Amino acid sequence: MQAGQLYIVAAPIGNTEDITLRALRVLKEEVALIYCEDTRHTGKLLAAHNIPLKMRSLHAHSSDERIAEACAAILAGKNIAYLTDAGTPGLSDPGSRLVAQARSAGIRVVPLPGPSALTALVSVSGFPEKNVFFAGFLSKKPGKRIHELEKLREFPGIIVLYESPHRVQKLLAAINEVFPENQLIIGREMSKRFEEFITGTASELSQKTDSITEKGEFSLAIYNPKPPKLLRISSEELRQK
Repeated sequence: MQAGQLYIVAAPIGNTEDITLRALRVLKEEVALIYCEDTRHTGKLLAAHNIPLKMRSLHAHSSDERIAEACAAILAGKNIAYLTDAGTPGLSDPGSRLVAQARSAGIRVVPLPGPSALTALVSVSGFPEKNVFFAGFLSKKPGKRIHELEKLREFPGIIVLYESPHRVQKLLAAINEVFPENQLIIGREMSKRFEEFITGTASELSQKTDSITEKGEFSLAIYNPKPPKLLRISSEELRQK
């Protein structure tokens, strides 16, 4: 019996229309079963596009047995798709364990690219850098969070972070300690009805935290430009001056 395939499907980060035509076709025509981070969330997406597929949960805390179950179904000939609640699986979301196990079993893994909060935020930042460092969620512990940000200072480019609504003010205060004069962009509820982008320096935004609505999903980008190149002047040039 020929094994099936594992499709890693990028799901909308908010607006249910933000899913590719290819992803819809594959889900409707080629997939027998969906594993997903939350069946209730993915169920709404499937209902919006009239896709009556069976779902099983597979999240960050799922057992090794659940992952083995998914791989066994593929080896038995079924094509399976994996979706997280929003964006691309494996990118600060569950999925990497399933992919790693599938690869070790010789299963073909097919990415269906699409929405990602990371690329969405960078695309509207206007920051003139090609280097992007994705740090995801930082530590919940204040001291460790500051240490992580200090390490990120070593990276010249655009630093992208994710944060939950009830911790975003603490994150902004920490960023202000390490990157006070750096430009930031905050994306809240991207692609949803109450989408909002807030820009300014870390110092400016840390003073406006009361005006930031602590609801929805947050993505932040810090502009950490390369330091200017120092002019090298030889001792002979110095004597001539």
